[in-house]
Formats: sequence, C-alpha cells, structure tokens
Amino acid sequence: MDTFFLSIRDNSDWLYSTIFKYKWFYYDLWSFVHLWSGAIIFTILSAYKNKRRWLKLLLILSVLGLIGGLFSIGPFNLFISERSLGIFNDIATGMLGGYFIHYFLKWKYTKKRSKWLALFISSLTVAFIWVGFYGYSYSIAFFNSPYINWWALTAWSVSGMIMIFVFSYIKDRKNYYWGVAITWLIYIILLFTVEYIAYHLLSFREVSEGSTDLVFDVIHGNTFMHIYYTTAPLYFIGLFVLLDFLFRKYKLASVE
Repeated sequence: MDTFFLSIRDNSDWLYSTIFKYKWFYYDLWSFVHLWSGAIIFTILSAYKNKRRWLKLLLILSVLGLIGGLFSIGPFNLFISERSLGIFNDIATGMLGGYFIHYFLKWKYTKKRSKWLALFISSLTVAFIWVGFYGYSYSIAFFNSPYINWWALTAWSVSGMIMIFVFSYIKDRKNYYWGVAITWLIYIILLFTVEYIAYHLLSFREVSEGSTDLVFDVIHGNTFMHIYYTTAPLYFIGLFVLLDFLFRKYKLASVE
C-alpha cells in the first residue's frame, strides 16, 4: 500500500512546479487542474439542470480541497504540504473555472460554436496530462523547458486538434466507427514518418532512460510511451466526444 501511495506522489511532483508566487497567493501546474475541474463540474451541473449550481460547485470544490488537504497533512503524507491558505486558493481557482466556462458558452461568438471549444480543451487536456507525467527531455537543449516541456506540449496539442478535426469531419459524413478508424490510420502513418525523420535524419531524440524502439527503429521510449503513442487518437477523440456532448446539453438546458 505504501508503494502505491509513493508512486502517486512521485508521479504528481511535476504539478507542484510554481509558475507565479506573491506572498500567500501562487499559481502552479495544479492550478490548471483546479481551473479545469471547476469548469467541467459547473458544465455538468448546468447541463443536468441542477438548482443552486454555484453553491453546489463551491461545496464540491470545498470537499475536494479538504480531502486534498487531509492527504497532505494526514498519516499518508501523500502530497507535498499545502502552502499557506493553499486550499482556499485552489477553491477560488476552481470557481474561476466555472465562471469562465459559464460566460464563454454564453458569449455570442461562441454560443453556436461550442464544438471548437470542446476541441481546444480536449487537445490541451490530454496533451497536458501526457506530457507532464511522461516528463520529456530532448537531445537538443532549445526544446527543453522547466515545469513542463513546451515543445512536446505544443506538438501534442496541435496534433490533438488535427486528429479531432479529421475525426469530426469524417464522422459527420460517415459514422463514428469510420471517423475513429480513418483518423487512427492517418495518425499512425504520419507518426512513423515524422518519428523516422526526426530520429534518423535530424538526430532529434527523446533521451529518457530505458528507451527502446517500438518497431523499425522508431518511437524510442518506455513501454508506457509505446502504448500511448499507438492509441493516442482514442484519448483525444474520446474526451472531445464527451465535452461536445456536455456543451451541447448545457446550451439546450440554458435555452429551456
């Protein structure tokens, strides 16, 4: 059991990278998680027509914040100790996420284009989680950065947007099955092509320890990377379908 909790702690350390700090007020990578959580929880509450949704959002975020606080100071010592008033800062960030999504979906320029918002959030979310947890490090120093690797985050975010766009285009003209299948096939072809050029022709390589090639001396990384690289479209498309459904349901609920 101790090994399990230590594994979670070790793999979440990157989220504590502080981006901005002024006295007790700070933003770290966890802040993006709280912002996202507040936005999605508020969307769900609104989509299913919950009354007093702002109060319920506050209560949910408070409970989550207290649970996180108990883990940080409790016997498990799972997470790094919270900074002064950190729990309240997290709750406020979550409420801000709810505020953003509420007014963004009401904005006249985006009210009819919520699909694009779902595409954007889905791509950034999957890319953020994957890049942060894997911890990319490249052979060329320019492409490395503190906190979270900027090049990998950008590349996966843009790739995710393209995958979702292709899926949506094919799905609207065929069906979900062909949308996923054709998008995955195009992705695999481009993935092997880009990886071969980057590794063998440009000597641009990911240098994490324990790297092995997947096949044909391309896609060098650990087993976790190999699984993700061959199934990545499923995560982007799956989250997009879910968020697109919730945003459309949100709009319908606000009209009635």
